[in-house]
Amino acid sequence: MLASLPDQSELGKQCRDRFFTLNPGLDAVVTDDPVHIGYLSGYRSLLHDGGPYPQALIASREKFALVTGASDAAAALEVLGDPETIWRYGTFFVFNTGDSPSYREMPAASRTPAEALTAAIAATIGGLRNIGGDLSQPDLRAAVEKMVPRARLLPVAEGFCRSRAIKLAGELDLLRYVSQLTDNAVERATGLIRPGVNELEIAAEITQTITVGGGICRFVVVTSGERSSRVDAYARNRLLQEGDLVRLDIGATVNGYCSDMARTYGVGDPGPLARDRYNALLWGETRELESIRPGIPAGTVFEAAMKEVRSGALPDYQRNHCGHGIGLQAHEFPLIGPSSETLLENGMVLCVETPYYEIGWGGMMVEDTVIVTDTGYELLTNASRELLRPT
Repeated sequence: MLASLPDQSELGKQCRDRFFTLNPGLDAVVTDDPVHIGYLSGYRSLLHDGGPYPQALIASREKFALVTGASDAAAALEVLGDPETIWRYGTFFVFNTGDSPSYREMPAASRTPAEALTAAIAATIGGLRNIGGDLSQPDLRAAVEKMVPRARLLPVAEGFCRSRAIKLAGELDLLRYVSQLTDNAVERATGLIRPGVNELEIAAEITQTITVGGGICRFVVVTSGERSSRVDAYARNRLLQEGDLVRLDIGATVNGYCSDMARTYGVGDPGPLARDRYNALLWGETRELESIRPGIPAGTVFEAAMKEVRSGALPDYQRNHCGHGIGLQAHEFPLIGPSSETLLENGMVLCVETPYYEIGWGGMMVEDTVIVTDTGYELLTNASRELLRPT
């Protein structure tokens, strides 16, 4: 249930503690990356869904300051709780008549994002020397360099990667929830797979289930027949026909944490070639899952999948990867690819997959999400993997 999920602000504090524990050479970090802002604060702005949006976070282990537009301040306050951590820029009119924390308790609004960042730096990390710089917006980077001329701006990409690769308990709870929510949506949608139903109806069922469960749909791929070979295509009003393949590739978020899973089902019996090819992919994914445990190189997991698929009905099977990490982004470190020497660790969360696409024929895939555990893995997605479902 949503009510049992971790408090976003508290999880942000735990992530800050982890980040600075793993990066002891840093006194603070300044970032304008929306993913890292969410990671270190717990707040994720809806405005980023519409495109690039000027926002920044200044954080040390002890405190942080969010720089955001005036229109975003109320939503940020709902999550963060402390008005003194929210530094606004621009003008937006909101009236306050209640007793809850209000705009009046926030620092005065600045004219521009750079001016708000300058003021927040002075109040938050003035005097600190070793500052991680994670800034892509030139005006914000210039503001930081001007405010802390004697400080060293240090690269932090590797530090964020290291911190985010192993999930905290609260992060695992969120990933379990969003994965199971997506899994439920797929299970419900399979009841619609029959001749005469169109792809959009199936996509709508998936979207509704995820939304009612508190999630946000990020991608809903429902493709059928020859369209199933189109890798990242939107659903259309194509009617399902007897013998079709239906490929579902679904991703959602809950409080910023992602799901990504895929299934392939037949509309009736898609024929012996489809059955044989699908079995090869399923056996490959199964072997991939069986190879997962701490200390195993990601490249070894990849090779296990490839060898098994090629031993079946797809001897010429080719892939540049058979999975990836997942967390605040649908695709993150580590990559399960042929040259990856990254050792799997307890607490990593992975998507494992074996897709196949053939233009003019169709496409199929099976993809699952797992947590790496001391003894192997915990499977988060359990929807049926059977190509032929009982009618």
